[in-house]
Amino acid sequence: MSAVRALAVSCRPRQWIKNGLVFVPLISSASFTSLEAVKRSSAAAAAFSLIASAVYLLNDIYDREGDRAHPVKKLRPIASGALSARGAAAAAVGLAIAAFVLAAYLGYKVLLVLALYGLCNVGYSLGLRREPILDVLLVSAGFVMRPVAGAFAIPVRVSAWLFVVSLLLSLSLALLKRRAELVGLENLALSYRPALANYSVRFLDQLISIVTGAGIISYSLYTFQSEHSEELVITLPLFLYGVFRYLYLVYERKAGASPEEIFLNDRPLQIDAILYLGVVVAILRSKY
Repeated sequence: MSAVRALAVSCRPRQWIKNGLVFVPLISSASFTSLEAVKRSSAAAAAFSLIASAVYLLNDIYDREGDRAHPVKKLRPIASGALSARGAAAAAVGLAIAAFVLAAYLGYKVLLVLALYGLCNVGYSLGLRREPILDVLLVSAGFVMRPVAGAFAIPVRVSAWLFVVSLLLSLSLALLKRRAELVGLENLALSYRPALANYSVRFLDQLISIVTGAGIISYSLYTFQSEHSEELVITLPLFLYGVFRYLYLVYERKAGASPEEIFLNDRPLQIDAILYLGVVVAILRSKY
């Protein structure tokens, strides 16, 4: 594997799909009719992709010894030796600088959110991930920061309910990932992620039920209390299908360790997402 290819793999481009959350304010406010708003949202998503790649590189440098004990992650370029730690560190610094420059162009608020995102992820990599509960809260905080930055980039005011839904459902994803690791890795789980020693499948299932149920209720309240409530309530069945389909894949198909892989490989989930987005855009376009 060449150094360029190894660097590209380490940047995890498949995980950039998470940065699509930056576009939530653009869509929910019907600002997608403005080319300038689309450009600024795209720039914010690019900034998050750059800083996320920098974080992935730093995380892989720090985790390279532990990754070598993982049945899959031992193949990562830094763990396998295809990419040197020094080269990865230099690339991470360059990507982070580019991200901050782009965020600064969008305004100091976007820059502050991006800096907080980077700080949380560095803290996570350096030891906070060993703390139960705090580890999943930090992961979910990263999901919430994306739509916050997206709102500041345009800028628009977004319903607080959307941020609550983002927080709760991202918590559910993080907990489902922990559960998949605990079940799938078995005896190797603790050597790979020490925080798993503080979790049990039963406890994780309880937390998943709580936050997923709360997320569904929060989304329902959003559709009823938004200025487009009478139309957006139509999206509730599609939203429910997406949540239930994901739970089905985790519990019945034994998936869940990699949320982005689940989405990219499951056609029903992709179709549901496209239909959901299409209905939301159609409803909002009819209002503006």
